[in-house]
Amino acid sequence: MRHASSLRLASLVALGSLFFAVSGTACGSSSANNGDGSGGGKDASTGTSDGGDNPGFDSGRATDSGKDGSYTGPILIKHVVVFVKENHTFDNYFGTFPGAEGTAKCKTSMGVIDCPHAVDPVIHDMCHEHSCALTAWNNGKMDSWDSIPPEKGGDYLLPYGQYHEEDIPNYWAYAKAYTLGDHFFSGMLGPSFPGHFFTIAAQAGWAIGNPNLQFTNPYWGCDQTASTRIPVQDQNICAEQDIFPCFKIPSVPDVLPKGINWKFYGTVVPVVGTEPWSMFDAVDSVRNVPSQWSHIVDDTQFETDIANKTLPEVSWVANQWLQSEHPNPGNICNTFADCSICRGENWTVQKINAIMASEYWKDTAIIITMDDWGGWYDHVPPPRQYGCDKTYGLGFRLPLIIISPYAKPHYIFKEVSEQASIPRFIERVMGSTQTLTDLDPAAQDKQANDLLGAFDFTQTPLPPLSHKVNGKDVPGLALRTCP
Repeated sequence: MRHASSLRLASLVALGSLFFAVSGTACGSSSANNGDGSGGGKDASTGTSDGGDNPGFDSGRATDSGKDGSYTGPILIKHVVVFVKENHTFDNYFGTFPGAEGTAKCKTSMGVIDCPHAVDPVIHDMCHEHSCALTAWNNGKMDSWDSIPPEKGGDYLLPYGQYHEEDIPNYWAYAKAYTLGDHFFSGMLGPSFPGHFFTIAAQAGWAIGNPNLQFTNPYWGCDQTASTRIPVQDQNICAEQDIFPCFKIPSVPDVLPKGINWKFYGTVVPVVGTEPWSMFDAVDSVRNVPSQWSHIVDDTQFETDIANKTLPEVSWVANQWLQSEHPNPGNICNTFADCSICRGENWTVQKINAIMASEYWKDTAIIITMDDWGGWYDHVPPPRQYGCDKTYGLGFRLPLIIISPYAKPHYIFKEVSEQASIPRFIERVMGSTQTLTDLDPAAQDKQANDLLGAFDFTQTPLPPLSHKVNGKDVPGLALRTCP
């Protein structure tokens, strides 16, 4: 057992690593040109990844047929649960997934290479700020991940790594049984703060980086000290400005119909944390209104609410600690702590198991995705550029797994979607009469794909997955024994 002071040091090191992310630059206004074709899905039960030997080429003919109006029938979903994990691209998790838009070849600034097998844990965290994203993107050439420090001149193969089915078998099991989206893009080219913000507000207040953080205050947003600043892009002058990270912008709770309840289930950061971490800390109308802030609870309450039959209609579930799947934050993994992807996957699976074993399964849609790209390679260029200099977003592809009795089974969802699609999906499912865009034109939900093309409400409802315990089938998946 470590001495208490060592544990505190480890916690502080990890805290700094997880929250002191870097920032970049950008700007803007929006464009609604999302797709380039028609059609929309593929059976994931057979076949190989689509990308093959042609990195940078999108063979999926992504579509935008899921925008408002494409589905007008009954929506048999009453609960939406959104899991937001940390820092992985689509190619990094599903680049070898059968039938998906993956690739076996990666483009570097020096030519094409075989995509290597990623390790867990990784050697070190990778730069994923806005400036590094712009370098990697390279105006759509998607060939300069090896030019980002510290990869430039060093471990240039690290960002190109891909995890395989044996590395994340339960995520692959969900993707094979239900729906995997392979054209789901980050809302902007940048790091965690704006990425998380898009999942609750369909925008990030034009933030292009993360706030500076104090060890004694591990929360982004209105709770930070008065000197805290975050870089945003002033849309009027298209220049970077530093502001206090407490934003007066609308978020999903503002457009939920009366009687629809919501919660954010977050983790408490050990040693220095006193309340759950939540992205809503950066939303003034939530953080500074006690009746709204009461919706922010500890992640352990999630299973309790399911057992007590008090799960709200809308839930976000996030881990900002060692189960976040964030690549080796601050180089602490295997030194001070176990922060493996295996451990993060188990955390997610345990919570999904609780849903699958409950009465909520019959009318719930579960979404699993990431907050940002984390510095990892992806070969598909973002299909839309918006912002005053057209470099704010969209960002790189992120994993999107949709689990529900009404998710299309064994299905690859190829419609172009984005992080703002999550608020749009919630609006559609919950019957909102207005969008966040109606309240603030900076929000991207009104033009975003609503994800309903991933569902079939006429199909026989799918059962939950199951595993054997003492010879009997038990709902959910077995937790892994992590290395």
